[in-house]
Amino acid sequence: MIPGPSEPEPEVLASLTLPIMPHYGAKWTAFYKETTSKLQKVFRTKNEVLILPVPGQLSVEMAVANLVTKGQEAFICSNGYFADMIKEMVRHWGGKPVSIRSKAANTAVTVDDVREALDSAKDPAGKPLFVVYNETSTGILNPVPEIFRACRERGVLSVLDAISAFGGIDVRVDEWQADFAIGYASKAMGGIFGANPVAVGQNAWDTAKKNREKISTYFLNLNVWREKLDHWGGWHPHPSSMPTSVIVGLSRATDLVLAEGLEKRYRRHRDVAKLTRDRLEELGLELFPDKRYFSNTVSVFKTDEESNREIRHQLLSRFDIMVSGGLGELEGKIIRIGHMGTSATFAKVDLTLEAIGAILKDLRK
Repeated sequence: MIPGPSEPEPEVLASLTLPIMPHYGAKWTAFYKETTSKLQKVFRTKNEVLILPVPGQLSVEMAVANLVTKGQEAFICSNGYFADMIKEMVRHWGGKPVSIRSKAANTAVTVDDVREALDSAKDPAGKPLFVVYNETSTGILNPVPEIFRACRERGVLSVLDAISAFGGIDVRVDEWQADFAIGYASKAMGGIFGANPVAVGQNAWDTAKKNREKISTYFLNLNVWREKLDHWGGWHPHPSSMPTSVIVGLSRATDLVLAEGLEKRYRRHRDVAKLTRDRLEELGLELFPDKRYFSNTVSVFKTDEESNREIRHQLLSRFDIMVSGGLGELEGKIIRIGHMGTSATFAKVDLTLEAIGAILKDLRK
Protein backbone atom coordinates (compact mmCIF):
# COMPACT_ATOMS: atom_id res chain seq x y z
CA MET A 1 0.00 0.00 0.00
CA ILE A 2 2.81 2.39 -0.89
CA PRO A 3 2.54 5.18 -3.51
CA GLY A 4 4.16 2.92 -6.10
CA PRO A 5 5.29 0.59 -7.28
CA SER A 6 1.97 -1.18 -6.87
CA GLU A 7 1.37 -4.91 -7.10
CA PRO A 8 1.29 -5.89 -10.79
CA GLU A 9 -1.91 -7.26 -12.27
CA PRO A 10 -1.89 -11.10 -12.22
CA GLU A 11 -2.35 -11.15 -16.01
CA VAL A 12 0.71 -8.94 -16.34
CA LEU A 13 2.80 -11.31 -14.24
CA ALA A 14 1.54 -14.22 -16.35
CA SER A 15 2.65 -12.42 -19.53
CA LEU A 16 6.25 -12.50 -18.26
CA THR A 17 6.28 -16.28 -18.74
CA LEU A 18 5.83 -15.95 -22.50
CA PRO A 19 8.83 -16.54 -24.78
CA ILE A 20 11.10 -13.48 -24.95
CA MET A 21 10.69 -11.44 -28.12
CA PRO A 22 13.72 -9.95 -29.88
CA HIS A 23 13.81 -6.14 -29.76
CA TYR A 24 13.79 -5.72 -33.52
CA GLY A 25 12.15 -7.12 -36.62
CA ALA A 26 8.76 -6.73 -38.24
CA LYS A 27 6.86 -8.69 -35.56
CA TRP A 28 8.36 -6.70 -32.68
CA THR A 29 7.91 -3.37 -34.46
CA ALA A 30 4.24 -4.07 -35.12
CA PHE A 31 3.74 -5.02 -31.46
CA TYR A 32 5.62 -1.95 -30.21
CA LYS A 33 3.57 0.39 -32.39
CA GLU A 34 0.34 -1.30 -31.35
CA THR A 35 1.32 -0.78 -27.70
CA THR A 36 2.15 2.91 -28.18
CA SER A 37 -1.18 3.43 -29.97
CA LYS A 38 -3.01 1.95 -26.97
CA LEU A 39 -1.01 4.18 -24.62
CA GLN A 40 -2.12 7.19 -26.67
CA LYS A 41 -5.66 6.42 -25.50
CA VAL A 42 -4.62 6.61 -21.85
CA PHE A 43 -2.73 9.86 -22.49
CA ARG A 44 -5.72 11.03 -24.59
CA THR A 45 -3.40 12.25 -27.30
CA LYS A 46 -2.48 11.99 -30.95
CA ASN A 47 1.10 12.92 -30.09
CA GLU A 48 3.83 10.36 -30.65
CA VAL A 49 4.33 8.03 -27.67
CA LEU A 50 7.76 6.60 -26.92
CA ILE A 51 8.46 3.77 -24.52
CA LEU A 52 11.71 4.41 -22.66
CA PRO A 53 13.59 1.54 -20.95
CA VAL A 54 14.32 3.74 -17.94
CA PRO A 55 12.89 4.71 -14.52
CA GLY A 56 10.30 7.45 -14.38
CA GLN A 57 12.67 10.14 -13.13
CA LEU A 58 14.97 9.56 -16.11
CA SER A 59 11.98 10.24 -18.36
CA VAL A 60 11.62 13.58 -16.58
CA GLU A 61 15.32 14.14 -17.11
CA MET A 62 14.84 13.55 -20.84
CA ALA A 63 12.52 16.57 -20.88
CA VAL A 64 15.08 18.63 -18.97
CA ALA A 65 17.98 17.59 -21.20
CA ASN A 66 16.13 18.48 -24.40
CA LEU A 67 14.14 21.56 -23.40
CA VAL A 68 16.52 23.37 -21.03
CA THR A 69 19.77 24.77 -22.39
CA LYS A 70 22.73 25.92 -20.34
CA GLY A 71 22.01 29.24 -18.66
CA GLN A 72 18.31 29.14 -19.58
CA GLU A 73 15.53 29.64 -17.07
CA ALA A 74 13.08 26.80 -16.44
CA PHE A 75 9.99 27.16 -14.26
CA ILE A 76 9.09 24.46 -11.74
CA CYS A 77 5.80 24.32 -9.84
CA SER A 78 7.18 23.38 -6.43
CA ASN A 79 5.06 21.85 -3.70
CA GLY A 80 6.75 18.59 -2.88
CA TYR A 81 9.79 16.34 -2.97
CA PHE A 82 9.49 15.27 -6.59
CA ALA A 83 9.07 18.81 -7.88
CA ASP A 84 12.21 19.76 -5.96
CA MET A 85 13.99 16.86 -7.66
CA ILE A 86 13.18 18.43 -11.04
CA LYS A 87 14.70 21.67 -9.79
CA GLU A 88 17.93 19.80 -9.05
CA MET A 89 17.86 18.18 -12.50
CA VAL A 90 17.57 21.58 -14.14
CA ARG A 91 20.49 22.86 -12.10
CA HIS A 92 22.56 19.76 -12.95
CA TRP A 93 22.02 20.33 -16.68
CA GLY A 94 23.18 23.93 -16.39
CA GLY A 95 19.78 25.59 -16.41
CA LYS A 96 18.45 28.19 -13.99
CA PRO A 97 15.51 26.78 -12.04
CA VAL A 98 12.80 29.25 -11.09
CA SER A 99 10.62 27.76 -8.36
CA ILE A 100 6.96 28.69 -8.30
CA ARG A 101 6.19 27.65 -4.75
CA SER A 102 2.81 26.93 -3.25
CA LYS A 103 1.68 29.18 -0.43
CA ALA A 104 1.97 26.29 2.07
CA ALA A 105 3.38 22.76 2.16
CA ASN A 106 -0.09 21.21 2.18
CA THR A 107 -1.57 23.03 -0.80
CA ALA A 108 -1.25 23.17 -4.58
CA VAL A 109 0.53 25.61 -6.83
CA THR A 110 -2.32 27.74 -8.20
CA VAL A 111 -2.77 29.28 -11.61
CA ASP A 112 -2.44 32.71 -9.96
CA ASP A 113 0.97 31.68 -8.60
CA VAL A 114 1.99 30.65 -12.12
CA ARG A 115 0.68 33.78 -13.81
CA GLU A 116 2.48 35.99 -11.31
CA ALA A 117 5.79 34.18 -11.80
CA LEU A 118 5.61 34.09 -15.60
CA ASP A 119 4.52 37.72 -15.89
CA SER A 120 7.38 38.88 -13.68
CA ALA A 121 9.96 36.88 -15.69
CA LYS A 122 11.89 38.35 -18.58
CA ASP A 123 10.93 36.77 -21.92
CA PRO A 124 9.26 33.56 -20.64
CA ALA A 125 8.11 32.50 -24.10
CA GLY A 126 9.79 29.33 -25.34
CA LYS A 127 11.00 28.35 -21.87
CA PRO A 128 9.64 25.21 -20.20
CA LEU A 129 7.43 24.93 -17.15
CA PHE A 130 7.41 21.63 -15.23
CA VAL A 131 4.57 20.49 -13.01
CA VAL A 132 4.10 17.27 -11.04
CA TYR A 133 0.41 16.60 -11.58
CA ASN A 134 -0.04 14.27 -8.61
CA GLU A 135 2.60 14.96 -5.94
CA THR A 136 2.79 11.71 -3.98
CA SER A 137 5.10 13.20 -1.35
CA THR A 138 2.20 15.32 -0.08
CA GLY A 139 -0.95 13.75 -1.54
CA ILE A 140 -1.76 16.88 -3.52
CA LEU A 141 -3.21 17.16 -7.05
CA ASN A 142 -2.08 20.31 -8.82
CA PRO A 143 -4.58 22.15 -11.11
CA VAL A 144 -2.80 21.30 -14.35
CA PRO A 145 -5.50 22.35 -16.88
CA GLU A 146 -5.52 25.93 -15.57
CA ILE A 147 -1.74 26.06 -15.21
CA PHE A 148 -1.16 24.88 -18.78
CA ARG A 149 -3.73 27.37 -20.08
CA ALA A 150 -1.62 30.12 -18.55
CA CYS A 151 1.44 28.61 -20.24
CA ARG A 152 -0.21 28.62 -23.67
CA GLU A 153 -1.29 32.23 -23.28
CA ARG A 154 2.38 33.17 -22.74
CA GLY A 155 4.05 30.81 -25.22
CA VAL A 156 5.62 28.73 -22.45
CA LEU A 157 6.39 25.05 -23.04
CA SER A 158 4.51 22.72 -20.70
CA VAL A 159 5.97 19.53 -19.21
CA LEU A 160 3.61 17.21 -17.35
CA ASP A 161 4.91 14.69 -14.83
CA ALA A 162 1.89 12.39 -14.62
CA ILE A 163 3.85 9.45 -13.21
CA SER A 164 1.62 8.74 -10.21
CA ALA A 165 -1.61 9.74 -11.97
CA PHE A 166 -1.29 7.77 -15.21
CA GLY A 167 -4.00 5.12 -15.31
CA GLY A 168 -5.66 6.27 -12.08
CA ILE A 169 -6.45 9.98 -12.55
CA ASP A 170 -7.66 11.57 -15.79
CA VAL A 171 -4.86 12.85 -18.04
CA ARG A 172 -5.76 14.86 -21.16
CA VAL A 173 -2.61 15.70 -23.08
CA ASP A 174 -4.22 17.12 -26.22
CA GLU A 175 -6.97 19.04 -24.44
CA TRP A 176 -4.45 20.58 -22.04
CA GLN A 177 -1.86 20.97 -24.83
CA ALA A 178 0.95 19.42 -22.83
CA ASP A 179 4.13 19.54 -24.89
CA PHE A 180 5.84 16.66 -23.08
CA ALA A 181 3.97 14.25 -20.79
CA ILE A 182 5.37 11.40 -18.68
CA GLY A 183 3.35 8.35 -17.70
CA TYR A 184 4.37 5.26 -15.75
CA ALA A 185 3.97 1.49 -15.91
CA SER A 186 4.05 0.24 -12.33
CA LYS A 187 1.89 2.57 -10.29
CA ALA A 188 -1.77 3.04 -11.26
CA MET A 189 -1.35 1.07 -14.51
CA GLY A 190 -0.51 -2.19 -12.71
CA GLY A 191 2.42 -2.99 -15.00
CA ILE A 192 6.09 -3.79 -14.40
CA PHE A 193 8.86 -1.30 -13.64
CA GLY A 194 11.29 -0.55 -16.48
CA ALA A 195 9.22 0.53 -19.49
CA ASN A 196 8.15 4.12 -19.28
CA PRO A 197 5.74 5.84 -21.72
CA VAL A 198 6.13 9.49 -22.69
CA ALA A 199 4.00 11.54 -25.08
CA VAL A 200 6.00 14.06 -27.12
CA GLY A 201 4.26 16.96 -28.85
CA GLN A 202 5.45 18.90 -31.87
CA ASN A 203 6.66 21.87 -29.84
CA ALA A 204 8.95 19.57 -27.86
CA TRP A 205 10.30 17.92 -31.03
CA ASP A 206 10.92 21.36 -32.58
CA THR A 207 12.65 22.67 -29.45
CA ALA A 208 14.91 19.62 -29.28
CA LYS A 209 15.80 20.08 -32.95
CA LYS A 210 16.66 23.73 -32.31
CA ASN A 211 18.77 22.71 -29.31
CA ARG A 212 20.50 19.84 -31.15
CA GLU A 213 24.05 21.17 -30.70
CA LYS A 214 23.45 21.96 -27.03
CA ILE A 215 22.11 18.58 -25.91
CA SER A 216 24.96 16.73 -24.20
CA THR A 217 23.40 13.28 -24.00
CA TYR A 218 22.95 10.59 -26.63
CA PHE A 219 20.37 8.15 -25.32
CA LEU A 220 18.03 10.82 -23.88
CA ASN A 221 18.35 13.03 -26.96
CA LEU A 222 14.98 13.36 -28.69
CA ASN A 223 16.79 13.97 -31.98
CA VAL A 224 18.33 10.49 -31.73
CA TRP A 225 14.92 8.95 -31.07
CA ARG A 226 13.49 10.91 -34.01
CA GLU A 227 16.20 9.63 -36.34
CA LYS A 228 15.60 6.01 -35.34
CA LEU A 229 11.85 6.40 -35.76
CA ASP A 230 12.30 7.93 -39.20
CA HIS A 231 15.08 5.69 -40.54
CA TRP A 232 14.67 2.44 -38.61
CA GLY A 233 10.93 2.67 -38.01
CA GLY A 234 10.14 -0.51 -39.95
CA TRP A 235 12.31 -2.80 -37.87
CA HIS A 236 13.91 -1.03 -34.85
CA PRO A 237 12.01 2.16 -33.83
CA HIS A 238 14.23 3.05 -30.87
CA PRO A 239 17.95 3.72 -30.34
CA SER A 240 18.75 0.78 -28.06
CA SER A 241 17.79 -2.73 -27.08
CA MET A 242 14.53 -2.91 -25.14
CA PRO A 243 13.16 -4.92 -22.19
CA THR A 244 10.66 -6.62 -24.48
CA SER A 245 9.04 -8.79 -21.80
CA VAL A 246 8.42 -5.75 -19.61
CA ILE A 247 6.84 -3.97 -22.59
CA VAL A 248 4.67 -7.04 -23.20
CA GLY A 249 3.57 -6.63 -19.58
CA LEU A 250 2.86 -2.93 -20.14
CA SER A 251 0.80 -3.77 -23.21
CA ARG A 252 -1.26 -6.26 -21.19
CA ALA A 253 -1.71 -3.74 -18.39
CA THR A 254 -2.93 -1.17 -20.91
CA ASP A 255 -5.41 -3.69 -22.31
CA LEU A 256 -6.82 -4.16 -18.80
CA VAL A 257 -7.06 -0.40 -18.23
CA LEU A 258 -8.92 0.14 -21.50
CA ALA A 259 -11.17 -2.88 -20.93
CA GLU A 260 -12.22 -1.49 -17.53
CA GLY A 261 -12.89 1.85 -19.21
CA LEU A 262 -11.07 5.06 -18.33
CA GLU A 263 -14.03 6.82 -16.73
CA LYS A 264 -14.98 3.75 -14.69
CA ARG A 265 -11.37 3.30 -13.62
CA TYR A 266 -10.97 6.91 -12.55
CA ARG A 267 -14.25 6.67 -10.61
CA ARG A 268 -12.96 3.56 -8.82
CA HIS A 269 -9.82 5.41 -7.73
CA ARG A 270 -11.88 8.43 -6.66
CA ASP A 271 -14.30 6.33 -4.59
CA VAL A 272 -11.52 4.33 -2.93
CA ALA A 273 -9.64 7.54 -2.11
CA LYS A 274 -12.73 9.08 -0.49
CA LEU A 275 -13.28 5.94 1.59
CA THR A 276 -9.65 6.04 2.74
CA ARG A 277 -9.84 9.68 3.80
CA ASP A 278 -13.19 9.20 5.56
CA ARG A 279 -11.92 6.20 7.48
CA LEU A 280 -8.71 7.97 8.49
CA GLU A 281 -10.72 10.84 9.94
CA GLU A 282 -13.00 8.37 11.74
CA LEU A 283 -9.85 7.02 13.41
CA GLY A 284 -9.13 10.51 14.71
CA LEU A 285 -6.29 11.18 12.28
CA GLU A 286 -5.72 14.55 10.65
CA LEU A 287 -5.32 14.63 6.89
CA PHE A 288 -2.30 16.54 5.63
CA PRO A 289 -3.43 18.02 2.27
CA ASP A 290 -5.74 20.95 1.77
CA LYS A 291 -9.08 19.29 0.97
CA ARG A 292 -9.41 21.27 -2.27
CA TYR A 293 -6.50 19.38 -3.77
CA PHE A 294 -6.88 15.77 -2.59
CA SER A 295 -5.11 13.12 -4.67
CA ASN A 296 -7.07 10.05 -5.74
CA THR A 297 -4.08 7.69 -5.73
CA VAL A 298 -2.46 8.48 -2.36
CA SER A 299 -3.84 9.62 1.01
CA VAL A 300 -1.68 11.34 3.61
CA PHE A 301 -2.21 11.90 7.31
CA LYS A 302 -0.22 13.68 10.01
CA THR A 303 1.64 11.96 12.84
CA ASP A 304 4.22 12.69 15.48
CA GLU A 305 7.62 11.06 14.98
CA GLU A 306 7.16 8.24 17.49
CA SER A 307 3.70 7.25 16.24
CA ASN A 308 4.95 7.43 12.67
CA ARG A 309 7.67 4.91 13.38
CA GLU A 310 5.41 2.58 15.38
CA ILE A 311 2.51 2.57 12.93
CA ARG A 312 4.70 1.75 9.95
CA HIS A 313 6.72 -0.84 11.87
CA GLN A 314 3.68 -2.64 13.25
CA LEU A 315 1.81 -2.56 9.94
CA LEU A 316 4.70 -4.42 8.37
CA SER A 317 5.64 -6.76 11.21
CA ARG A 318 2.13 -7.68 12.40
CA PHE A 319 0.06 -7.42 9.22
CA ASP A 320 2.58 -7.59 6.34
CA ILE A 321 1.31 -4.25 5.02
CA MET A 322 3.77 -1.63 3.81
CA VAL A 323 2.97 2.08 3.75
CA SER A 324 5.30 5.06 3.30
CA GLY A 325 6.57 7.83 5.53
CA GLY A 326 7.38 11.41 4.64
CA LEU A 327 10.24 12.59 2.47
CA GLY A 328 12.63 15.47 3.07
CA GLU A 329 11.22 18.05 5.47
CA LEU A 330 8.15 15.87 6.09
CA GLU A 331 10.12 12.84 7.29
CA GLY A 332 8.57 11.55 10.53
CA LYS A 333 5.61 13.93 10.21
CA ILE A 334 3.26 12.15 7.79
CA ILE A 335 2.28 8.67 6.60
CA ARG A 336 1.32 8.05 2.98
CA ILE A 337 -1.06 5.28 1.88
CA GLY A 338 -1.05 4.38 -1.79
CA HIS A 339 -4.29 3.22 -3.43
CA MET A 340 -3.48 2.94 -7.11
CA GLY A 341 -4.05 0.26 -9.70
CA THR A 342 -4.35 -3.09 -7.94
CA SER A 343 -4.32 -1.46 -4.48
CA ALA A 344 -7.26 0.81 -5.34
CA THR A 345 -9.90 -1.60 -4.00
CA PHE A 346 -12.27 -1.32 -1.08
CA ALA A 347 -11.05 -4.65 0.29
CA LYS A 348 -7.38 -3.67 0.42
CA VAL A 349 -8.08 -0.25 1.86
CA ASP A 350 -10.45 -1.73 4.43
CA LEU A 351 -7.81 -4.25 5.53
CA THR A 352 -5.19 -1.49 5.81
CA LEU A 353 -7.42 0.82 7.82
CA GLU A 354 -8.56 -1.99 10.12
CA ALA A 355 -4.89 -2.73 10.82
CA ILE A 356 -4.12 0.94 11.51
CA GLY A 357 -7.13 1.10 13.83
CA ALA A 358 -5.86 -1.90 15.80
CA ILE A 359 -2.41 -0.36 16.13
CA LEU A 360 -3.80 3.01 17.24
CA LYS A 361 -5.94 1.29 19.86
CA ASP A 362 -2.82 -0.26 21.36
CA LEU A 363 -0.81 2.96 21.15
CA ARG A 364 -3.56 5.00 22.83
CA LYS A 365 -3.90 2.69 25.86
